Amino acid sequence: MRTSFLSTGSFRRHPHAWGYVVVALVTFGLMTLKMSGPLFHPDTYLLANGGDGVQSYFATAFYGLYDQGVRFTGMNYPYGEHVNYPNMQPLIAWVISFLERHGVHAGHRTIGITNFLALLAFGISPLVMYAVLRRFRLPVLYAALTAVLIVFLTPQLLRLGGHTSLSYAFFLPLLWYYIIRMQEEPLEWRWYAWFVGMSLFVAGIMPYFTAAASFFLLSHVIVLSWQRKHPKPLLWRMVVAALLPLLVYRAWLWLTDPATDRPPNPFGLLVYTSSWTGIFVPFYAPAREVWLAIAPTDLPGLEGENYLGLVAGGVLVGGAILGLYRALRSRQWMRLVRPTMPAPLAAGLWAGFLLLMYAFGYPLKWQWFVWFKDHSGPIKQFRALGRFAWPFYYVAGTYAAYYIYRWWRYHRLHGVRGMALPWLPLLLIIWAGEAWVNFYVKGDEISRFPIAKDFMDPDHTIAQQLGWANHQVSDFQAILPLPYFNIGSDKVDLSGTPNSFYNAEHLAVATGLPLLATYVSRPSVEHMIRHVQLLSSPMLPKPLLDDFPSRKPILLMVANGGGLSPAEERIIKLAHPLNVPFTDFTLYELAVADLARTDIAAERAKAATLLPTLPQQPGGWYTTTGRGVLVQGYDKEPDHRSHLGTGGAFYAEPEQFSKLYDGPLPLPADTGRYEVSVWVNIKNQYGNGNLQINLFSADGRQLEHKGADGRVATELDGPWLRVVLPFNRPADATRLEVLYDSRDLLADDLLVRPVDTDVYYYVPTPSGRQLVKNTYLLGK
Repeated sequence: MRTSFLSTGSFRRHPHAWGYVVVALVTFGLMTLKMSGPLFHPDTYLLANGGDGVQSYFATAFYGLYDQGVRFTGMNYPYGEHVNYPNMQPLIAWVISFLERHGVHAGHRTIGITNFLALLAFGISPLVMYAVLRRFRLPVLYAALTAVLIVFLTPQLLRLGGHTSLSYAFFLPLLWYYIIRMQEEPLEWRWYAWFVGMSLFVAGIMPYFTAAASFFLLSHVIVLSWQRKHPKPLLWRMVVAALLPLLVYRAWLWLTDPATDRPPNPFGLLVYTSSWTGIFVPFYAPAREVWLAIAPTDLPGLEGENYLGLVAGGVLVGGAILGLYRALRSRQWMRLVRPTMPAPLAAGLWAGFLLLMYAFGYPLKWQWFVWFKDHSGPIKQFRALGRFAWPFYYVAGTYAAYYIYRWWRYHRLHGVRGMALPWLPLLLIIWAGEAWVNFYVKGDEISRFPIAKDFMDPDHTIAQQLGWANHQVSDFQAILPLPYFNIGSDKVDLSGTPNSFYNAEHLAVATGLPLLATYVSRPSVEHMIRHVQLLSSPMLPKPLLDDFPSRKPILLMVANGGGLSPAEERIIKLAHPLNVPFTDFTLYELAVADLARTDIAAERAKAATLLPTLPQQPGGWYTTTGRGVLVQGYDKEPDHRSHLGTGGAFYAEPEQFSKLYDGPLPLPADTGRYEVSVWVNIKNQYGNGNLQINLFSADGRQLEHKGADGRVATELDGPWLRVVLPFNRPADATRLEVLYDSRDLLADDLLVRPVDTDVYYYVPTPSGRQLVKNTYLLGK
């Protein structure tokens, strides 16, 4: 009997409705057994106490308490961010904000609300999976049991806590359910409308679900075009239903997002992929260790973990081998195209397989698809391809449940009870054992941190302690956390420390002060540059400070535990400590004028006194010691986007090791500490790459190889980033090779010098010649 999901009929008219009751009771019972703390006290627990998990709590809570509309002000001060990018769940945040604005104090219950909704979503997922299984006429109790097993083993359970918005395991099965109904009733518009509406709804939680569902439906279009005769009335409706949510979501971003310079090529497109290892190797101990002892193999990262389970994986492989054998034996190749199973399941299996190949990185990994990969626009913004394997997981689990039942029924109908009884319970026990281990491990993880109330600081203890130090929250305009973090642009990657990250967000939620830091997906490159410039040396201006709406001081938060860079220690010296005792961090008052002050005028005055005493070197520069230096300005290069505004710059577009210099080391030589530095323009299409050097002896032996990651540099002069690589010069080193590994490179002003030697020279500009010190412009 075919019945719709969540039918309103009575149990008497729809006996399968008892299956929903069984599924609900089993699911709730198991969750009570292992997740009782977060389940019954959701506002007490942090499902994760660091990283993306805490960042998601922070963004949702800050927005709910202090923001509305499409602008999130908790980070990237003073510009803020679009709500789509800070790893919040915008739909939930909007509701919390609405309640907060209308007198319902939901903001300080954000953690409880998001935890409850995540656990509720997991709890209803077996119900949705049960509805899918019943479409293939599996018995009520059997469908109920396998629905629970499929969901409790889902790879999405790994995301509960760390990426909570990705843990909503009912979205994809529900959207697949609508796809199944489309095939059963091709002319019934409600299934297409439900698919579009639900796809847009889930975009307000996590757009990856919308993309995965739309791609899954488009994969069905490909499969059904050669599985069915005369499928056009179905296919064109499917195409519209698949594309409409993506187009609406893209249009919404275009209309509401003011940033126009988000990174167009986010890192990880062919890195965060899945693999056969991720599909068939268990992701929990001790099963993984046993597997690796038998068959050592490379393991995928988190984005590649899409384990099917021994039972589902085994049934899938066995079915593929058996189907291929029968096709070869009978030479009826259409058996592979249309295997013996319900048509929607066959279509789903092939469509899921096509999407699995995409999750593996195909065809983007193939050389002849390089052009498409480079020009795929919004598609490659969904860079974590491994997540597109999730529809295949649910299809494979359904396929396994269906065929296990068919084998059992076949044996039973043929009177082979002795064979039927032992293996069916054994398979279900194995499946249940793996599902329980997966659920048990995650239940332990999310129950470890009953510290949510401390994070939310409901009693405003921070504000009270500031008052004891004769300060108020309103005395400050923003929080600058140290160690500093600026993550997400793929240009600069400053991770701070777990302590600075946690306490900065804790402090921001408690005070309502925004952060002079960023942890969002693909922030504006210009905004990122201006923020990181706060850590640049006094030789460079800080234009971000000119955009501040007031001259109130900055609340500097220095997390305990060390890890401070020299640039961060310099900022602390500019600030004045507040007499506020906190265990995990120290607070300072930092005047905007002190942070804005530069040494350029003092350096010009110093140079005016010093230069008349220095002899001019053959290259036209002046050095404070007699040691050898090298300045390479690339003035004869055809690209005129130079760092200092004159001459040319080195440009290389293809991905390669660009050779910036290959020649003799500067003379006269010594064996002291040297550095090589170069300025690279980070307003390019890809990441910053890395600087590398090779030192060779006179007979060609390589003496040393070193590298410096451009993502951790903080010296920014507008869009130009100074990447520095210190090295020791061996006595027998005669030749230096300077390389830069980057996809597209614009570089200028290479300098090789002893670290105790300053280099001065002049460059011509339209307004007259300008003085330069160590490739920093000092002016006239």
